[in-house]
Amino acid sequence: MIVGRQAELALLGRLRDAAFTGDAGTALIGGEAGVGKTTAVNAFIADCLQQRSDTAVIRGECVPLGGDGLPYAPIVGLLRDLADQVGPELMIEWAGGAAADLGTLLPELAIADEPADLTQQQQHRLRIFEAVVGLVERAARQTPLLVVIEDLHWADDSSRHLIDFMLRAITDVPVLLILTYRTDELTRRHPLRPFLGEIGRLPTVHRIELGPLSDADLETLIINTAVASPGSDQAGLIKRVVRASGGVPYFAVELVRASAGGSNELPETLRDTLLLRVSRVGMGCQQMLRTLALGGNRVEHELIAEVSDLPDDQLELILREAVDANLLIADRTGYGFRHALMREVLRDDLLPGEQTRLHRTYAESFERLGDNSDLWQPSVRAVALAHHWYAARDNERAFRWSVQAARLLRSGFSEALRLYERALELWEVVSDPEQVAGPLVRVLQEAAEAAVNAGEPERSLALLEEALSCTDPATDPLWTADLLVDKARRLQALIRPGVLETINAAMELVPVDPPSRRLADVLTMRANMLLLLDKPAAADAARKAIDVARAVGATGLEAHARNTLGCALATMAGADPEAGLAELRRAGELNSNERVQLRQIVNLSDTLTMLGRYREALDIATEGRDIAVRYGRERHSGVMMAGNAAEAALALGDWARARELVEWALRLSPPGNHWIHQRRLLAAIVLWADDDLETTEEVLTDLQRFSQLEVNGPQYFVAIRGCEAELALAQGNPVLAGEIALSTLDVMPWSDPGHDLPLVGVAAMAYGRAADIRPADWDGRIRSRLGFDPTLPITRQWLPLISAELESSTERWLSATSAMRSEGSPPHLIGYAWLRLAEYQAADGLREESRRSAGHARELAERIGLRLLARWVDEFGTASGLVRPAGRRADSSLPGLTARELEVLALVADGLSNRQIGERLVISTKTASVHVSNILSKLAVGNRAEAAARYRAQH
Repeated sequence: MIVGRQAELALLGRLRDAAFTGDAGTALIGGEAGVGKTTAVNAFIADCLQQRSDTAVIRGECVPLGGDGLPYAPIVGLLRDLADQVGPELMIEWAGGAAADLGTLLPELAIADEPADLTQQQQHRLRIFEAVVGLVERAARQTPLLVVIEDLHWADDSSRHLIDFMLRAITDVPVLLILTYRTDELTRRHPLRPFLGEIGRLPTVHRIELGPLSDADLETLIINTAVASPGSDQAGLIKRVVRASGGVPYFAVELVRASAGGSNELPETLRDTLLLRVSRVGMGCQQMLRTLALGGNRVEHELIAEVSDLPDDQLELILREAVDANLLIADRTGYGFRHALMREVLRDDLLPGEQTRLHRTYAESFERLGDNSDLWQPSVRAVALAHHWYAARDNERAFRWSVQAARLLRSGFSEALRLYERALELWEVVSDPEQVAGPLVRVLQEAAEAAVNAGEPERSLALLEEALSCTDPATDPLWTADLLVDKARRLQALIRPGVLETINAAMELVPVDPPSRRLADVLTMRANMLLLLDKPAAADAARKAIDVARAVGATGLEAHARNTLGCALATMAGADPEAGLAELRRAGELNSNERVQLRQIVNLSDTLTMLGRYREALDIATEGRDIAVRYGRERHSGVMMAGNAAEAALALGDWARARELVEWALRLSPPGNHWIHQRRLLAAIVLWADDDLETTEEVLTDLQRFSQLEVNGPQYFVAIRGCEAELALAQGNPVLAGEIALSTLDVMPWSDPGHDLPLVGVAAMAYGRAADIRPADWDGRIRSRLGFDPTLPITRQWLPLISAELESSTERWLSATSAMRSEGSPPHLIGYAWLRLAEYQAADGLREESRRSAGHARELAERIGLRLLARWVDEFGTASGLVRPAGRRADSSLPGLTARELEVLALVADGLSNRQIGERLVISTKTASVHVSNILSKLAVGNRAEAAARYRAQH
């Protein structure tokens, strides 16, 4: 029975009810050790099962292992529970192509003739992440699901990353995740602290803090657990226990149990209490408990039998004594402590010599049991051996097993990196490290690969620099070249200068005759980098890569190179778009693996958008995202496809669809450049659809550090600068807008219609709006940028608007609106053209015609949801007296509130915080706070409650 937790259980019940209606959520339960987190969770699960017997529950526990960590330990627990409930066969069916990847975590899911592809380890990890999410979602669609992960304070890095991914990705299925952690474990530098801060900002995560029980609740607990009776001889003891325990239930119960021997003296601390409890069993049982404590929270029977070296009957008697004394819990194959605190106290009570001896005994036992045991995978055994030999101070064996464990951890990259770094730390103190691990430069290179896969590119770059310092290009040119290629990739990922210089240095070290796969690889990578940094040179570089790849039969590299060639040919000024598209399609036909296929789809959809063929681009990108999800690459290629689909959707006027795609992608916390792309799209959506200038400025300010032409080429630089120019227009500063656009065009290293024309268009819009104050040279600077192929769709879509702004007449704008509609120009530009036509018609005295044109613009703005365009139309209508501003009907009780402020007020009335309002409206918390302050001021009320009451009175 549980006492004193009614409020917390009620909150969990509300979260469950919301989650089970399809609005997945997370309960984050914190509390000090012994406060009853597991007890509360168990009581809640029992209540769920009583209310809905079809509720499924899967559980996982994080495992402490002296800082080494067992990667994905709680996730393996979840998978094993799910396999017990639905069967491995159904899980394999649900996982699809990612089943082989899950088999590296749970052997039951491995497919004999379909081994996991471990050549691209980062993609392997992404497939694991997405497969786990997919399994949870499929299971939840069968029956409501509780996912419980306990002891997050012991979570390994890999598990934390996967849990973070789960919280963001699982949204619309009946799942409630319950995560528990100890608050008293969170030192200032504990890795869980920033993790909790990150997930705590998610709107689906709800914190529940379990504090000490009240005195009355503790008394009830002690009596109800039958460890003491309320009789007069025990009443005094209960009162003293309540005072001594500090409200911690586990401490209170153990104090009473420790006093069962008749002593009136209570131990002063929980440690003393638990040691007193242990002292009540025999000496053999006490030693067994201390031995088990060093093995972890749970130890397999086969392992403890090997460690103890006792006859079976004697071992079973001792273990039975511990179980009967309520100190251990037995399961199907092993033993665990009833509470982790008991294990920690026993471990800490061991003398230094005892710890060293027992670690050695565990290590020797693991070695004797070998890899043939069905109880653990080779990687788990290797990690345990590395841990125990290191703790036993045997550097030679600790070194050997650290290297072996690191090489076996195919997807636990953070844990592998720590093991590699331990091996590097021991390199100088062991007798012959190269005999065990191979050359130092190899270990450094492997550590660098683990670091980048663990999300630590800075550390990876440092390790590569160290490896390069250990190599001599004159004596080992090929290894040096490989390291330089890796370094170039890190520099590119970190958006650092020197990418081309580094890859060129690698090129000089690779022989061109005879052709080799290494040469094809370097040439292909160089061509790909040139596509971003020097597109005119990319086509020739790609052709060279194709020739070498074909000569050595490297089909995948040939496909990558054709991908690059197709992009260069299709989008550069003066090139051949159809030839480029043919190369891209040829790359798809050569499809040798999923990476090649997905890159081809990404590039084809992007190229079609750059050419102005938006419907084709949207269809291909949408299909590509579905393919990426099937391959388990949702967070990487799937996010890229979502961005491309969003670009095309914006150009087609489907701003709601674009927002949906961008929000979906950002929920997955995409890496690197994919995050930049999505945030830039978000800035455009917030600007045009929401007319939220402050949030747009915040997003763009954050992106400025990535807007470096010499580092990542025009792709991000142009798009970010173009959005900055549009923001300046929205702020009523056309001169600044024009200078941003034209200065960006001036530094562009080559002409590219897909990049240049939108910038020229913004410059032309600024030209038209700054008629009386624009610099004299703007006309010529804009016209000099109009030499693009007039047959290209994108040229025909932008040129009417640009020409109309330059020619400045009603007739030109009439022609522009007609041409833009027939050529399929982006609807927001058509709406803007209608507005400009209305302005010129009004100036010419054509008042009725102007009113109709402005009405067309206003109707389009409302239809596709563009508040910025609607504001411009309303401002024109008010200034000209031709069009009455549209919007909400005035409300005398809510004076002066803008449409956005009314939205915010509605959410305040629903009880949302500023952070939650920001997340709902995709604005910053600061912006939400400013809106709330403005609302309180305009309504002349003192607080949010009064403002909410005013709103409810009118709605």
